[in-house]
Amino acid sequence: MNLKYIIFDFGKVLGYPKSGKWFLTPKFMTILNDSKIDFDKVKEVILKNKYLVKDDLPIKTLEEEYQMFINFYSNILNELGLDKYLAKEIAFDKVYNNNEYLLYDDVKDILNVLNKKYKLIMLTNNFPSIIDYLKYEDVYDLFDKVYVSSVCETSKNEEKFFDMVIRDYNIKENEALFIDDFEDNLDIGIRKKLKVIMLDRENKKNSKYKKISNLVELEKLL
Repeated sequence: MNLKYIIFDFGKVLGYPKSGKWFLTPKFMTILNDSKIDFDKVKEVILKNKYLVKDDLPIKTLEEEYQMFINFYSNILNELGLDKYLAKEIAFDKVYNNNEYLLYDDVKDILNVLNKKYKLIMLTNNFPSIIDYLKYEDVYDLFDKVYVSSVCETSKNEEKFFDMVIRDYNIKENEALFIDDFEDNLDIGIRKKLKVIMLDRENKKNSKYKKISNLVELEKLL
């Protein structure tokens, strides 16, 4: 195998939301629990307003991200009948506090091993604050480069996001392995002549591609 690069997704591959749900920060969870809001209603309102935080929006700085999430959470709080002025506190929690995500237990050890053999790249549908989180967890420097969708103004459902990586590194066919938890993203990887593996942490998905449930399995495969 002439493998030189490993391209990782972030969400549900390397890290996951502490609350178990994206957009439900620890601060927001406290407010919702204290207010005894029905979580089915919360889910409905989040989905309704998700267009305000699409990960291909041109959001390039933490301040832009913060303002975007103030608007997002203001709408949600208003529709839930809660004080929309709490939106600033929740948005701050989302953007500036590195307490929203957790890394899976195998991430640091395995990345430190793989980093010595391959160039590691991250391709994530995300916003600028993910960079600060990766630095906070001391894993940012293990990656040769981190591509963030909002900064690049695209996302993994578009081939041009993959093209950026391939062009920047002059990646040839089968030189890179792409690891993601969604088959649709892996389909694009195949079209771009990448090797692909599905990482299904909960082992609940079916896939036509090779599937693993942790990074220890990945290390053994390589």
